[in-house]
Amino acid sequence: MNLYTRSYNPDWNRVVLMAVETCDKLSEDVTNDTLFKIILHEKGEIRLSDAAGSYTVKTPSLIILSDKEVSGFETVKNGSNRILYFNPTVVREEFTLEDLYGDVYEETFGKTIYQDYLLVRDFFKTIGLENKIFPLGMNEIIRVKNLIELTERELTLQYDGFWPCRSRSFLLELLFYVKYIFSLKGEHKEISEDEEIFLEISDYLNEHLGDDISLDDITGNFNINRNKLNSIFVSKTSKTWLNYLVDLRIDMAKSILSNTEIPIGEVSARVGYTDSNYFTKIFKKQTGCTPSLYRKQNS
Repeated sequence: MNLYTRSYNPDWNRVVLMAVETCDKLSEDVTNDTLFKIILHEKGEIRLSDAAGSYTVKTPSLIILSDKEVSGFETVKNGSNRILYFNPTVVREEFTLEDLYGDVYEETFGKTIYQDYLLVRDFFKTIGLENKIFPLGMNEIIRVKNLIELTERELTLQYDGFWPCRSRSFLLELLFYVKYIFSLKGEHKEISEDEEIFLEISDYLNEHLGDDISLDDITGNFNINRNKLNSIFVSKTSKTWLNYLVDLRIDMAKSILSNTEIPIGEVSARVGYTDSNYFTKIFKKQTGCTPSLYRKQNS
């Protein structure tokens, strides 16, 4: 298959180095040496190999691969896989493979660029397939699948001229969530009751970032009172639960604004603010400038 997407409309003349594949067995494309891969492995059984050995992947799992991660693969039992292929320049045009592996972004390169760099760093900085495969819960499967499907829809339908920006924005949203999963599941340790509550609620906030979330939603769903909720979040993050959610939303908005031309109102809705004027007020309070000015300064 083509591992890029070209605009149907010749007047647009756009090529996006990103593609989505749904397959019952893996193909040679998983060894492509120019693209990163996000694989949602839902059913069946696959085996991946790198220089250190061979790994059987249990279902359901999330797999993140760099351009040169896999040396071999085998579909032991046909199943269901959704694979999003992308070149890191889709995230930012500065992110060429040569520069990424040259560690130039480990230095101070501007806060906005560095934050975007963190979204792709784990793909190539973390060594070993055993550290790139994560079992998923049901809510995590739904979230990852939905973002891959939304990306594929934009690449396939191209119903307006924003399709390259909008497909990139869903990739960015997916990368934010992958980064969260990586940080969450990369640590293997005993946790306290408060830590377990924090992880459950932070999972919920990350999974429902674009939804209308109220205090009653949190206290009701997790059977916790407001004081206990804020006490746990302040202990773990130095923020109340609401400030933690606002920071998540604004970080996502900043990435979409700096990397796409999607209208401000659409960005607002994507990060959970149906009122774009209120979004602008919150964004300015958090960053010191309006969304439009932030885009102008960081694009």
